[in-house]
Amino acid sequence: MSLGFKELASVCEAVAAGRQSILLRKAGLRESTADSVFESRSFYLLPTRYHDNPKAGSSDGFTISLHVHIIQSGDLLEWSRVEKLLPLTAYDPKTIREHFDSRDEKLLHFAHIRAFRLEPVWPLPTSPALSGCRSWFQLPNPPTGLKESPVPETDITRQTAKLLS
Repeated sequence: MSLGFKELASVCEAVAAGRQSILLRKAGLRESTADSVFESRSFYLLPTRYHDNPKAGSSDGFTISLHVHIIQSGDLLEWSRVEKLLPLTAYDPKTIREHFDSRDEKLLHFAHIRAFRLEPVWPLPTSPALSGCRSWFQLPNPPTGLKESPVPETDITRQTAKLLS
C-alpha cells in the first residue's frame, strides 16, 4: 500500500511547475491537529478541486502526477514566518490566515518537499475510501511501469529552503 495526501489542484500544479516546494496544512474537518502532521517521508499528491468548487468534488477520481519526498517538516507557530513563505506558494493568503487562526493552538504544519513527476499519470477512480474531508489516504500499490523524474529546482524552491533554514 502507498500513502496519498489530498491537496488543492492549484497547489499540485504549482509544485509540478517548480513554483512551490512547501505544503501547508491544518487538520481537516474530521481530523485532530495531530492527525494532519506530515509523518510519512514520501507520498503521492491527490489533486482536489473540492475547496475551489465544493459542488465539483472529486466525482471523476484523481489523476495522480506527483510523488513527493519530505526534505524537512515541522510546525509554523508564528504568523510572521508563514507570511514570508506565502508569496512562494499558490495558496490563498486569506484562506491560510483563516486556517492558522481556526483552532485554539495557532499553528500550521509544513512539509518542505522534493517533487517527482510521474509518467504516465496514475488515474485513480473515485471510491468511498477516498472521500471525505481528510488529508491522508491509503492507496493501492501504484501501477507498474511508473517512471519518476525530478521537478527541476528553481529560484522559488531555493528561496523556500533558505526561509526554512
